[in-house]
Amino acid sequence: MKPTRSRLLILAMLFIVTAINYMDRANLSVAGSHIQGQFALSPTQLGLLFSMFTWAYALSQIPVGYILDRVGSRVLYGSAIVLWSLFTFIMGLASHQLFTTVTASFAMLLVCRALIGIAEAPSFPSNTKIIATWFPDHERARATAFYASAQYIGLALLTPALSFIVATWGWEMSFYISGTAGILFGIYWLLVYRDPQHSRRTNEAELRYIREGGGYGSTAQQGNSTTVNWADIRYILKQRTVWGLFIAQFAASSTLYFFLTWFIVYLEKGLGLSIAKAGIGAMFPYLMAMAGVICGGTLSDMLLKKGRSKTFARKLPVMSGLLVTASIALVNFFQNSPTIAITILSVAFFANAFSNLGWVVCSDIIPRHLIGTVGGMLNIFGNLSGIISPIVIGIILQKTDNFQYAMWYIAAVALVGFLAYLLLVDKIEVIALPHSTSNQQQGQKEVSRSFR
Repeated sequence: MKPTRSRLLILAMLFIVTAINYMDRANLSVAGSHIQGQFALSPTQLGLLFSMFTWAYALSQIPVGYILDRVGSRVLYGSAIVLWSLFTFIMGLASHQLFTTVTASFAMLLVCRALIGIAEAPSFPSNTKIIATWFPDHERARATAFYASAQYIGLALLTPALSFIVATWGWEMSFYISGTAGILFGIYWLLVYRDPQHSRRTNEAELRYIREGGGYGSTAQQGNSTTVNWADIRYILKQRTVWGLFIAQFAASSTLYFFLTWFIVYLEKGLGLSIAKAGIGAMFPYLMAMAGVICGGTLSDMLLKKGRSKTFARKLPVMSGLLVTASIALVNFFQNSPTIAITILSVAFFANAFSNLGWVVCSDIIPRHLIGTVGGMLNIFGNLSGIISPIVIGIILQKTDNFQYAMWYIAAVALVGFLAYLLLVDKIEVIALPHSTSNQQQGQKEVSRSFR
């Protein structure tokens, strides 16, 4: 009996939901200048609005990760998609006459962005858990790279569309359309998604293929308790490799959040482009980032198949990508040449996406039953940058009225991430918990050997 390939449907669903996820994060960036003009917001206020999503998103990660490890991905994730899309839709009502003052409208925008952040909190912990469940080890980096590429291709294709919508029908319509699309897909998720053992599309041959490769039902899962033990979490947090992973995630996400928040504003005000031209110009860095994330994941898996260690295969793309990301500072010398500036931004964003293996490494080193909880912590560090960076950039703009110091800031943070991987991250292998029984320890060792 040939194995079915139902895991590819799951991967396609993750691709679509990730594209929707990032569309709903970035639509505020596209509408940002128009909202700022309509409500007379200062750069610092706009930076606060950009970061509000991430405050709530980051604070929700640990409780959501804990719930995910107990409840599972289907209901939690599907409900979350519907909720964040509903709040996205409601953001379009901020200019309604119901809100009689600018302060009320601004407060409503802040509240909606916070609610979107809470609702989106299960996204990447769920994605990581689903990939670790549905895919064998040697397919995991490519699968992660494929769904992660959706954030970039979605932005590349949808940013010009959203810019056109904003220019033609107003910024409110961009929220109505993106919110409706998410609500419909959330309902589809609830109807279709199942874990491997419950899927009618998956035959026994595919289940065996997944299990033998370290996915659902493998020794990695059977050798661990399904109970989330806080003593285990404390032990995990004592490992310097985990802290290196956390710091690098913050660094990589700092660049990403620039492109999700201030990027269109930079193209308009830093390079002097119209909103229509900015939407088109934004396509190139986003497309390059899509290529970068696919290349990074493919290279990592290819190195594994050629017999290189998991440590080398994971660290090479991350470290080289973060190092080249720092070249974004070169854009400061070409602000009067938009074509060259966009080229530099494209190279830097390609490199940043090339380094995007944080979630893969998380699934490589964290025992399966703790991925939701520790993945939530990883997401906190990644999204602290979404809190800090937009506000820092807003303050810089308010004090200097240009983007040069903002670019130096992003480059410096990328270099910190490179140093974290160089100095803190050791061997990439499953962390063996100290209280395991001899059989559990043996299971961990077998998984570690298979991951090298």
